[in-house]
Amino acid sequence: MAGGRAPISTAAIFVFICTCLVAPSTASLDVKAFSTLANKTTEWLEALHARTTHSNLLDTNMNDDAIVSIKPVYLPTMVEEMAKKIQDHFASKRNALQEIVVMLEDATTFYIWNDDLRLNTSRPLLMKDIRDLDPSNISQFDERLGVAVRHNVSGIHVPLEVYEGYPEILNGLQWSAVVDQVFQENYEKDPTLMWQYFAAQTGFMRVYPATSWYVPPSLVDLDLYDARLRPWYIQGSVSPKDMIILMDRSGSVHGQTFTIMKWAVKTLIDTLGENDFVNVAAFNSTTEWVNNCTLCEVNKTSENKDCNQLLVQATANNKKILFRAIDQLEDGGMASYSNALTFAYEAFIQFEGTRKEGEGANCLKTIMLFSDGGTEWPEEVFKNYSANNYTKSVRIFTYAVGPHPIPTAVLKQMACTTGGMYSVITTRSSIRTKIQDYLQVLARPQAPPLAESMVTFYQERVTEELTVSISQPVYNNSDYTNTSSLVGVAGIDVPIKTLKNLSPFEDIGPNGYAFIINNNGFLILHPGLQKQLSYLSGPPHIDLLDVEEDTEIMTLIRDGMITGKSETVQIPGKIRIDDHHHIPHNEIQFSYTPIPNTPYSLGLVNLKNSDHMVVQKPETLKKITLNISLTLLAPWEYCKNQLPGTDIDQLMKLQASMKDKKKKCNDNLIQGLLWSQGWTRQLLQKWQLDHSQDFFSRSVFTRFGLSRFFPNSVKPDVARWRDPWHNPALRRGEVNKGVSVIPHPKGAYISAPVTVKKDKSQVLAGVVGVNFTASALRHHFLEHIKDSEWLNQEDYLLLLLDDGGLIVTANRKEFFGVTLQGRFIGDLPIPILNNLKDSGVYKMDIVVDRQALCEQKKLIESSAGLRSHHVPNIFTLVINLLIEVFSWTEYLRYLIYSGVLAVLAPSVDAWTEWGITQIGGLEDCTKERAVYYFGDMHPLSSSMKCTNASDKIPFWAHRLPNTNALLVAIEMNPNFPECGVFSDLPSIHAQRVEEVESCAYQARFRKRPASQAACNATVGDGGCNRCPQQIEISVVLLLLMLAFSTGSVNSIYHNN
Repeated sequence: MAGGRAPISTAAIFVFICTCLVAPSTASLDVKAFSTLANKTTEWLEALHARTTHSNLLDTNMNDDAIVSIKPVYLPTMVEEMAKKIQDHFASKRNALQEIVVMLEDATTFYIWNDDLRLNTSRPLLMKDIRDLDPSNISQFDERLGVAVRHNVSGIHVPLEVYEGYPEILNGLQWSAVVDQVFQENYEKDPTLMWQYFAAQTGFMRVYPATSWYVPPSLVDLDLYDARLRPWYIQGSVSPKDMIILMDRSGSVHGQTFTIMKWAVKTLIDTLGENDFVNVAAFNSTTEWVNNCTLCEVNKTSENKDCNQLLVQATANNKKILFRAIDQLEDGGMASYSNALTFAYEAFIQFEGTRKEGEGANCLKTIMLFSDGGTEWPEEVFKNYSANNYTKSVRIFTYAVGPHPIPTAVLKQMACTTGGMYSVITTRSSIRTKIQDYLQVLARPQAPPLAESMVTFYQERVTEELTVSISQPVYNNSDYTNTSSLVGVAGIDVPIKTLKNLSPFEDIGPNGYAFIINNNGFLILHPGLQKQLSYLSGPPHIDLLDVEEDTEIMTLIRDGMITGKSETVQIPGKIRIDDHHHIPHNEIQFSYTPIPNTPYSLGLVNLKNSDHMVVQKPETLKKITLNISLTLLAPWEYCKNQLPGTDIDQLMKLQASMKDKKKKCNDNLIQGLLWSQGWTRQLLQKWQLDHSQDFFSRSVFTRFGLSRFFPNSVKPDVARWRDPWHNPALRRGEVNKGVSVIPHPKGAYISAPVTVKKDKSQVLAGVVGVNFTASALRHHFLEHIKDSEWLNQEDYLLLLLDDGGLIVTANRKEFFGVTLQGRFIGDLPIPILNNLKDSGVYKMDIVVDRQALCEQKKLIESSAGLRSHHVPNIFTLVINLLIEVFSWTEYLRYLIYSGVLAVLAPSVDAWTEWGITQIGGLEDCTKERAVYYFGDMHPLSSSMKCTNASDKIPFWAHRLPNTNALLVAIEMNPNFPECGVFSDLPSIHAQRVEEVESCAYQARFRKRPASQAACNATVGDGGCNRCPQQIEISVVLLLLMLAFSTGSVNSIYHNN
């Protein structure tokens, strides 16, 4: 059954019918009589709409209107013009970024270190301390950014694990303070510039202008943001990587150590971006990939023949597959480092020889080895592979994991021998800090420096808007050497809405849109992109084929855009009106071209039959003002830096900007707006005079973004449709020549297009609609069908459906206890949907939504020793801080954590190492749903059989011409028992995809980023100077610290 089954009464039910090819039915209704009723129903709908909306008042003949002209749209020219605008936009941001980098690098040259700096005297402006509602707050609301800010200074953010009073932090804040001058100059010079920032390797981050730092309430005031772990920082400072992760799964890691290791590995994978490639293998005496998908290629088995990627692109989807495989690992056996490293080296060699075009980072190669320790030194392995051209540049980073002391000298030596780094992870609270250390090694001196990088869209941290960023590394030039060390990364946000506002909105029509993809085929701009769960989430990596139809021709368009082609193609496809409605269309135009000096390619889409636009002559409308009463505007940039919202104040500000010659406004949009106001005025005046209880509201939506409505109480509902792309009535108006119906549980919205004509051309000016109540619409429907002599309410169930299978109205309110209004016919206790689909009246697609949100699943806790089930409180953090202070070396901290803090490991079912549940109890997931749409046009007479009926019962179906409606009649016999048959077709209600194929890696065509020319696979000399050294310490001091820590831990444990 599709969807939930409603309760079925014991009353009699009927069944349905014979097809046109079956023997004639004995019923009194025949195809001709039903077709006559269907045609009359079309006329009834049109008359009902015209009578209630007064659309007949409109004069659509523009031949005598001198201010209106209709001109053809040439899509290739438009896409070139928009690409040039985006290029110029990024160029201005690139120039601003360069100014920031130059200022910061100059500051490193002249700054003199100061050991005397103190937190109480430096007094940095921490963003967490800025409160918008504080009466003493000197912040001012900034319309450009949409929040209260301080324009005279940048704000400071310091990660939770970093103390803002450290000398490294205070000196960093001191030398970097000079950048505020450049921040401010950039902001004043460029009215489109948004957030500017600089993040240092030591942890602090400057954001201009200063504003309050937002922490979601569900994070319990724990700010987990760390700029050094964000995609723009990592991608801006480190070249792409090919990475193999080795996890020790021997018996010695059982329990808490293995739990910590799994979290650490997943945290490491989260630091990887879309230009990195990765895979994870687990080892004891043997080694194998954690996901058996790739076993086929390594072991030459016949299983999973199609899965031949040894390393997979580090996309959000591929990461989830690896996470799932890591969670399922079990421990046991003895560890062999030689076997594990040989496996990894051989995988690199094999990947080099078998990878396809674009696969692999082809730059840095790393092996990340996680173990609790051991004594085996794999000398022969290093000797064999250090001479191989494919593996000699591989760096090994090793992590000693867990609170149980085991010899780790071998792990340290592995890292130091290969130019990697050795780290110790004893508790989950230290995972983030220790994992990111490898990035500092790989980001060490590079010559030449990396060019600026551009990151796939993500959710910005202050206003939570979707954004992309351009970032560039900042180097310390104070040593005057040929290669300089990295001190941080500077960046500038470019909001997605800013790129969207460069679109030719009106020109391409309500079904037209712009989209941008990058070198990996991932979307930067598309109306189908959704907001993420939180600003802590990484880029979701939504591919063009995830939101468009995954067809052969769309794949060719995607590949052409990635390779930099400029083309215009016309293809058959489907217009996605909303989640439940698709309209097949044979003439959809795609025009695309690369955006110079960026890794992006731009595409414009419109319908072939909408290739005309309305153009006004500005001088004729100069004196007209915008009437803001009962009016809403589309969220378009009519004037620079002004996106009209739903408040009257925002409309008044836009009106003032329209009269200000200094404001740069889009003349075409403004004049179209004023012209639309003129022809809609008489409708609004008429509606205010004859409002009826039969409908909730009446409204008109225009192609220039003007929406007008009555009464005012429905403003929130109308606001959801003010953007033409999200307005199903306006989008249907461009496709349907006649009336369109949009059902909902409380009634139905009935609309019709307003098409203006001039000379031999015509164009959609807007749509006019009325939102009927369910009872009023059913009343009008019964009045319409009462003259049909053959139609008796007791003998027939008459349904008016839309093209998605939703019930617009019916000749009865309920059917066996199921309310019919707005109901999907697949939810009814009859198999009518199956028969309509089998007969070709409806067709079906399965749509996959990779941006869905689901209730978070609870993980089953593993046996990992003692655990406290709480979010760490201040006492826990104090203990960690004290140990940091007194632990003079990594080795000492390792011993102390081993003996003291093993009992403080957070719950395994946590979202992060801090034990926080996901925001709102939700998590990212994938959902599937069915979408039904019209197939064949011909009338249908057929039948179907219920399990409890001895005879077939007829039904009829007929499309209403020039509408999106279908009339269905079902003959009913009260003597029949209940049907007993339900629709077994997929539901239109989205369902979570519970099981994901282990081999469901996304492996689509990509192109390596152009900035990879700056790749330097021999950067730095490794992190050996930071490897822990074993030193003798005071036994008395150690005992005192253990005693203090144990007492505190016991107190916390018992209190919780």
